[in-house]
Amino acid sequence: MKKSVSLVILVAALAITATGIGGAAPPAMKTHQFRCTDRNQSMYFIVYENNGTLSGGHMYVENMQVAVLEPENAGTNVIKAKVAGNTATNIAFQLHKNPGMVMVANYGSSPSRTEVCKASYKYQ
Repeated sequence: MKKSVSLVILVAALAITATGIGGAAPPAMKTHQFRCTDRNQSMYFIVYENNGTLSGGHMYVENMQVAVLEPENAGTNVIKAKVAGNTATNIAFQLHKNPGMVMVANYGSSPSRTEVCKASYKYQ
């Protein structure tokens, strides 16, 4: 009996060790995808999410990457995405999930925003 209990403990310890070494789950990478559907149909945005945190993105026109994005959550169903390196630091895209829409916003002394397009939204 003592021998079988020791064997069970040994097997359990090995199982715990094995899952601890190689069983770590890879980071959960997801994307938020916004594609213009009415005008500017060749424009789309991809924002990356790593373990629940927005971690970068890209803007594409005609399937060519034209900008690197610095995203942040900006309220319910909206991602604010600044263009990296843009000297106009108070300008950013607003990517609306529902209803799907892309806007460009001026966060300066006279805040304003303009719709760029209606957009489809996909999270995967």
